[in-house]
Amino acid sequence: MNERIQKIISLLLKEPNITISEMIQKLSLSRRQINYAVKLINNTLRAKHFPEITRHKNGTFEYDTSIRLLIQAGKEDQFGELSDHDRKVLIITYLILKTSYVSLNHLTSFLKYSKTTVISDIKEAQKFVKRNNLEIIYNRVEGYSLKGEKDDIYKLATKLFLNNPNLITSDLIISITKNRTIAKKATVLILDIEEKFKATFSDIYFKALNNLFQTILYRSQNSNCKSNCPSDPFITETNEYKFLKTYSGLENLDNVDLKWLVLEILASNVYDKTNLQYGSDEVKILHFIHQIVEGFKQKTLVQIDDQKQFEKRLMNHLRPACYRVKYELPNIEKLELNNSENHQILFQIIKNLIRPLEDWIGKTFPKGEVQLLTYYFGYLLASTPENRDINKPIYKAIVVCSNGIIMSNILIKILKEILPELNFICTMSIREFNNSKERFDIVFTTLPLNTNKIQFVVKPNMNYSEKIGLRYRVLNQLKIEKTDKEINKLLELISRYANLTDNQILKADINRMLLKQNFDNSDNKKSHNLLSYLHPNYIVLNKDTNIEWKVALHKAIMPLLKDKKIEKRYEFELQRQINNPDNYSFLGTSISIPHSLPKTGILGSGIGFLVSKTPIEMPYNKTVNIIAPVAFSHTDNKLKAINQFTSLAMNKNIINKILSCKTSFEVYQIILKFVEEEEKNGDK
Repeated sequence: MNERIQKIISLLLKEPNITISEMIQKLSLSRRQINYAVKLINNTLRAKHFPEITRHKNGTFEYDTSIRLLIQAGKEDQFGELSDHDRKVLIITYLILKTSYVSLNHLTSFLKYSKTTVISDIKEAQKFVKRNNLEIIYNRVEGYSLKGEKDDIYKLATKLFLNNPNLITSDLIISITKNRTIAKKATVLILDIEEKFKATFSDIYFKALNNLFQTILYRSQNSNCKSNCPSDPFITETNEYKFLKTYSGLENLDNVDLKWLVLEILASNVYDKTNLQYGSDEVKILHFIHQIVEGFKQKTLVQIDDQKQFEKRLMNHLRPACYRVKYELPNIEKLELNNSENHQILFQIIKNLIRPLEDWIGKTFPKGEVQLLTYYFGYLLASTPENRDINKPIYKAIVVCSNGIIMSNILIKILKEILPELNFICTMSIREFNNSKERFDIVFTTLPLNTNKIQFVVKPNMNYSEKIGLRYRVLNQLKIEKTDKEINKLLELISRYANLTDNQILKADINRMLLKQNFDNSDNKKSHNLLSYLHPNYIVLNKDTNIEWKVALHKAIMPLLKDKKIEKRYEFELQRQINNPDNYSFLGTSISIPHSLPKTGILGSGIGFLVSKTPIEMPYNKTVNIIAPVAFSHTDNKLKAINQFTSLAMNKNIINKILSCKTSFEVYQIILKFVEEEEKNGDK
């Protein structure tokens, strides 16, 4: 099976709602080429007695997921048709693995392309490696060789292997090295690391680690030149380094080889890790994580259930991210930028919160890594108790993700938003799925699985139309006809005034339209500003010269109680919270913002605002001039308001103006002008 057919099948599995026009653009093929390829696929399907691919008038395709078996069968061919990029990558991979010179005949035999083509590809490979501080040198007698520092060679190998996982496989490396012993040794080493540290690498990183370990071990075994670079405390102080330093069979590795074995482990995403015997680097990172989470809570007013457990889970992603960023290694997991207003605000909050961590590693987190963190914290916002649906759907679904814990959580969050009719139980890796006894009805997976259950192949960074398409297919296949009554009524009305040639196609198009409308209503809600929750009648000026904090809290909360935003018990909950020595409900140096979960007595959304020129003595030697009890019935679309409130609290000039006011109306006018200015600056 050639590369074109493999790409078409892969695209159909990843984007089941794709049209032929979209396929033409994505694959740079003509309509005729795609039609011919589909004809060849159908010939094969017919011979295997599988359902064939059909195409609808609107350009979409209908097919059975059994077409994935053709890809598996096609993998028996080593390469098939290769693109210019693929040939370049394979040449560099071949040279990385071969520590001696290789002839042109070796490369043409390996790629099965002509000498003219391979020589042209070598020139392109030369340009590429030069950008990575390496050089392909040529000797008329011996041929070609990759030269440069070992650090740069391993860094390039990491980039190539992680960015081309479908091209650079364990079988490919074995075909070059002819050494299955090292391949087995690499697998055993990874499994021993997982056992030692009670960790599970994500499926994608497990495969990449295996390939990189094979490369490092093979080069070390076949190289006469040993390097002795200075030790790097960021690596040598880790528990992983100490483990591999004494691991049987690695005694002959030089410092650079050992460093890169450890670094590949440290930079790889884990699906889970239960070992809590932290090394010195993990203790430091966990401290930074705690600061980040506390800052996030303060800036978003979100309460986190089981915060310690959340911070430990975040460690599973953030620690590998730190090593990737510090040593400029790629991350397999990527997400498209979400341009929603809430996301942009959250992105900036996270970007600011991780600055101390960036100072520690000496590098700035790239946009992609910050995006992943932003989505993870956004997932936390969407998963707070007030935003959870209490109705339990009848269908149980699981999510199988070949990436790490961050991408798995992001994917399940997206799927919950798209398909609230399903009960999503958990996420797991492919290896966990193969050994799982979990009961479920449907599986959503990033790669095709060998299972009799209903499965949908998805990707974490689905675009708008892909989400709509997925929802449409799932609801139809499960016969959850949520909008069917509306559609049938509409069809009946249309048929009175028009001659319909194909009711089913029209019905499908109307269904998509209604689903799109639902998405527009749910996804594109505009975030409200601070004034939506801080009304003029919620502002109270205290004139007492010596007011006790419980009295001040009562006065601040009374407008919310009168407006039926809260129940009386919410006041007692805030008193309990303020009396807690671990209370962090403060903004800046002048404002206390006590807040809690909706289940403690919140009926609506609002912010009380008591201003006192005389400082109010709070428990545990804290003083404030403003008490602003916050009641949010849910956190959807409130990030802008929270962000504006935080900015106001940090602005000493505004706070001083507020404290000098003689009436609540004057206070409101100052806040109004401040919010208007924030809105203008935000639009620039």
